[in-house]
Amino acid sequence: MESLKFIKGKLLMICIAVFAITVVAITVFKVSIGNLFFFAVLLACPLMHLFMMKGHGDHKKKDNTKGNGKSCH
Repeated sequence: MESLKFIKGKLLMICIAVFAITVVAITVFKVSIGNLFFFAVLLACPLMHLFMMKGHGDHKKKDNTKGNGKSCH
């Protein structure tokens, strides 16, 4: 249960950092919101691949038999 709290805290800190960077980029560096949106969409694809494909690299040997002795593959 402690790891879940750590992950939630870590995610909260990442969200706060992204928000702070966005505010600084708009106010200090005068970056337009359209450019920020473009780069957010551009970065969304690789980030989604990283997070959504997280468990796909674990190809551990699993027992896929269904009682009749045959494998499902």
